[in-house]
Amino acid sequence: MRMRSTGSVWSRPAIILLTAVLIILLGAAARVLYGIDVAYTDLLYLVLVPAAYWYRRHAAYPGMVVAALHIITVYIITGHVGINTLTRAVMLIIIPYLLGYFFEVAGRKIEGGHSAPACDPDTRRLIARLSSRNPETRYQAVGCLGDAGDPAAIQPLAALLDDPESGVRWKAAEALGKLGPPAVGPLIDGLRGGDVDVRWMAAVALGDIADPAAVPALLEALNDEDAYVRSRVALALAAIGKPAETVLITSLSTGNKRVRWGAALALGRIGGEVATSALIDALCAPDEDMRRQTASALEDMGEAAIPTLIAMLRVSDPDIRREVIAALIQIGKPATPSLAVALRTSRDPRIRAGAALALGGINDPEAVDALNEALNDDEEGVRLAAGEALGGIRRHNLSEGAPELHD
Repeated sequence: MRMRSTGSVWSRPAIILLTAVLIILLGAAARVLYGIDVAYTDLLYLVLVPAAYWYRRHAAYPGMVVAALHIITVYIITGHVGINTLTRAVMLIIIPYLLGYFFEVAGRKIEGGHSAPACDPDTRRLIARLSSRNPETRYQAVGCLGDAGDPAAIQPLAALLDDPESGVRWKAAEALGKLGPPAVGPLIDGLRGGDVDVRWMAAVALGDIADPAAVPALLEALNDEDAYVRSRVALALAAIGKPAETVLITSLSTGNKRVRWGAALALGRIGGEVATSALIDALCAPDEDMRRQTASALEDMGEAAIPTLIAMLRVSDPDIRREVIAALIQIGKPATPSLAVALRTSRDPRIRAGAALALGGINDPEAVDALNEALNDDEEGVRLAAGEALGGIRRHNLSEGAPELHD
């Protein structure tokens, strides 16, 4: 992620023209569709156009504020709010968002067309530039300090986690992640801070460092209010791996819904027999969402989870069986050989029936012989499941233009 450049090859007249065109087009559409004659609200764009230039697509938020003020003003003056007022309010949100999007795209093209200046090899001079009033200068200095890897930069970079410019804050967290274990403390502070972008970037950086010392703070952050932060935290714990496994397994059963979700995601990425066993146990949770997340984590494990998932097909709870079958289907063709063996050799009819249904969901023609054999199974439930699976594979292949399968 690069800091957005405030300089641009887009001249001010071009920006004004673009703004005028957007306003005219949206205003004309409003007149044609609703017969609206846009009036004083046009003046509000004197505020929203600079907001779009400064904040890019986030200018929709100032637009929401202005739209709300517009509605309140109309209500105070007239005592009611009609379709015309609401339509104008919507325009006050859409226009700055679209303008901000165009500015953002243009900024990316500009950044991609110019190489970054060479870094100053003197760490002290780079640290001095962190105090510059120019956010682009701070941003570039932060990147250079991260690449330099000098621990002397840790505290100056940590101070920029509270920088007024979001791009600088984000870049400072990224740079700290390149400085290794000595930066864990400041990154933990960032993980607990108020800025959501710093929190998720701090989580990513802690995952890159993979220092077990960060596990308690990361575990705490699994309860973060922001879903994206929680997902980055879970991946950071997965990157740390075995040192985090025990507390993640404990959290899988004792944490709240957010923590259990993150623990399942992390354990799915860690993999291994211990993590797989814990996730299999979690498949018996009464919470449907938790069972679904656990099944998804087992899918992430891929082939390593196949034997345990097949063994779980013997459970009698239909909800758990559905989640297990769904996980096997998501793993896909790598599960076909093991499922075919289970269908042919397992003594448990529930495992044989579940294996048949999973094979049908995978739609692998390699499973047809095993499913055809299962049509003669002693158990009616297995025969029905095999027939259903063969029908699904046949329909899938016909829709794909493949030759019809034999019975």
